[in-house]
Amino acid sequence: MLTDYNLIVQTDGQQRSIPYANIAEVRLCRSRNRFKIIIQPDGQSAITVSNQFYLSGREREDRSRQYTTFVRILHFHLKEKSTPEYVCGKHLHRLITWACVLVVLSFAAAFVLEFINVNPISTWGLALLLSVGSLLILVASNWGRFPNIYKPDQIPFQFLPQ
Repeated sequence: MLTDYNLIVQTDGQQRSIPYANIAEVRLCRSRNRFKIIIQPDGQSAITVSNQFYLSGREREDRSRQYTTFVRILHFHLKEKSTPEYVCGKHLHRLITWACVLVVLSFAAAFVLEFINVNPISTWGLALLLSVGSLLILVASNWGRFPNIYKPDQIPFQFLPQ
């Protein structure tokens, strides 16, 4: 729930109040039709709010309209009462980690193919070719979800349900 000065979180019968001034970061994420906002208060665990609501029996209910309203009102309150960092998309360090892992695996595959004598070209050439190919796949699969900083009055619409 959003009040004039606090975000009130209710989970499992417990309630905690977080002043808007204590919110350090707001991150908007999207994965296909699932949208979520991650709110990071200072010194506390992150709060995740999604457009998907799970009913009893593992049934899902799409609450996109309520989610969009919540995101917009939260940004309105934060714009006046706090100065958090507004970020959308994936975490940069995760993308960099995946890129490094893919490059290492590409080089390992090239050396293994050279070791078993099935490498059609030079080891370094194949390693570079596999690295570029895997990085292109990583970029294509994350297109439109790269990390980006935005202003609270310019919420990126691709991170809100339509």
